[in-house]
Amino acid sequence: MPELPDLTVFAENLGKALTGKKVDRVEYHQRGKLNVSAAELSRALAGAEVTGVQRGGKQVAFHFGNGALLRVHLMLTGGFVLTSPSALDRLQHRVLTVAFRDGSALALTDEKGWASVALNPGEEKDAPDALALTAEQLHKLCQRKPRTLIKPLLLDQALIGGIGNAYADEILWAARISPKSPAGKLPPEAVTALADAIPAVLNDAITELRKRHPDMVSGEYREFLKVHRPELKVSPTGAKIIKENVQSKRTYYTDEQRLYQ
Repeated sequence: MPELPDLTVFAENLGKALTGKKVDRVEYHQRGKLNVSAAELSRALAGAEVTGVQRGGKQVAFHFGNGALLRVHLMLTGGFVLTSPSALDRLQHRVLTVAFRDGSALALTDEKGWASVALNPGEEKDAPDALALTAEQLHKLCQRKPRTLIKPLLLDQALIGGIGNAYADEILWAARISPKSPAGKLPPEAVTALADAIPAVLNDAITELRKRHPDMVSGEYREFLKVHRPELKVSPTGAKIIKENVQSKRTYYTDEQRLYQ
């Protein structure tokens, strides 16, 4: 599943490619989830100009000049494709296609059909974004959820927006905290180290993706991760990487990471 760094670069590249373009037509292909009828979606977006694309948590939001907002959650296997209207019919597993008046097109595809599309979703009480999370907020979350293991806490999108399985492992390794530590057992200095590691790891990954895959609008690239890679045997500091399930999530960590109990 694409995570915050992937989605940040997707949104940047989609914004560069689509901002200023006017929608010619929209087609929903009866896959995935849509919160309105296909006809309502088409009426809302036909003729509208894209004014920007932003990431929010694990979603990508498309803004239009007529005030419309389209939020897309790619879920596990969804992805975007920039193409031409004539090539749309050759794409498999289409959820949504948008043709623009300049002869370009955007498709949302998803092999599993789990991706969701929401037009003008109602106001939601969003969790703090991982890149904006403060140490104070993280301390409070750990106090609110003392029995929750720290890795599931990081993954809970109702608490922190944007972190997924791979980057939770990377963040916890950087902070040297075992993923099996209960949140309430972390001392203040460990929570502070974790709060520092979250933006450091995520921003480093965004930088790597921009450099290695500058045009990406889909996919997951993990070749630069330090512990969460199946082929790795040891961490960059030489510790053996342990691979096991933690509350049903495949987890990668080392004995360098302290278990707080």
